[in-house]
Amino acid sequence: MRKVESLSLKYVGYSSPENEDELELELAGLETVIASAKQRIAILKQGLRLTNLMKNSMAKEKSDAKIVPETSSQDK
Repeated sequence: MRKVESLSLKYVGYSSPENEDELELELAGLETVIASAKQRIAILKQGLRLTNLMKNSMAKEKSDAKIVPETSSQDK
């Protein structure tokens, strides 16, 4: 198993907003980072679904495959 990494999403804001303008900027920054996180989640889910669809499609193709007898030398 691979080593787990510490990841973070960066945004612009104030760690301790002191007035309404700073608070609004902090909230906007948090909303932006939440939107970025939701986008990453959606991309990862889509990739997982696509992988599963491909696997299921390959499995179905194999199960639908029929064995065709080899052509005899007379029929060639």
